[in-house]
Amino acid sequence: MIPKLTTISKYKDQIDFLNLTFHDYIDNDEFSIIKVHEWDLKFPFHSPTFRSDYYSFTIVTNANGSFTVGDNKFELRPNHVVIACPDSFFKIDWTDMEKVYNITFQKSFILKYFPGGINNILDFDAKNGYCCHLPEDTMNYFEKTCLEIYDIATSDACYKEEIMANMALNLLFFMQLQQESDLDIKKNNEKNNKIIIEFRQNMENNFNELINGNCLVLMRIKEHAQALNLDENYLCKIITSCTKKTANEWINEKLIDEIKYLLKYSEKSMKDIAFLFGFSDLNYFYSFFKTQTLSAPGIYRKQYQNSIPD
Repeated sequence: MIPKLTTISKYKDQIDFLNLTFHDYIDNDEFSIIKVHEWDLKFPFHSPTFRSDYYSFTIVTNANGSFTVGDNKFELRPNHVVIACPDSFFKIDWTDMEKVYNITFQKSFILKYFPGGINNILDFDAKNGYCCHLPEDTMNYFEKTCLEIYDIATSDACYKEEIMANMALNLLFFMQLQQESDLDIKKNNEKNNKIIIEFRQNMENNFNELINGNCLVLMRIKEHAQALNLDENYLCKIITSCTKKTANEWINEKLIDEIKYLLKYSEKSMKDIAFLFGFSDLNYFYSFFKTQTLSAPGIYRKQYQNSIPD
């Protein structure tokens, strides 16, 4: 029975431990590329836990499984790539597989040919691993590059190690760009969520002030943008893209809810309710309410009162 945890750190030793074949195209542990789908794996496949001394770069063209590195578990699906850093515990599980490539390399192998800036590329936001989904055209490029690396690795080409390092580094650059894009999206989402929260809080505060008679102005998008120190068009765009509703839809829905509440639970006149929410023209108040609810405010109030049991 294979133990759950091993002390094997070298890639070749791990392959031997799993009784899998390894192409002898290179006589050291600095670099390798494997067509994982050509191994005779039995599914579901569960690897033991290893602590590697190398970077592992897995290109999942078509397969399903998961890759656990350190405290992170990455779900692997078609068109996913995952990289794991050295000196981290990892295990991999496959439920099915059609095509998967795995590149492993020592940091020293890349540094040997490209010493400048490699640390930034392999940092991955100070985490043990990174996984992402690639667009179809990008994945096609990754697979094509893997096949080219494999052909070079198994050939007698001159300077083949330098060529392989160059091509692997190119894929790593793509990963870095993808990670930076993901981080930018995450940061933008966090920033946008903060804006939405502040907008809604300001809206609630404004209605509370109106209800309590401490304010006479119903804030519209212009006033909300000023309160948040944002461009009006920018705020509109953020609200619509994040909530799928416009700023005016948010404000009008809240306004109608407040008017309905006063019509049902207060004896305030139509004129007082209209004035409370900044309607200087009573006819416009009637028109606005009917447009939003398909009912006149007086009829709405009467229908509610008639629905109350004696």
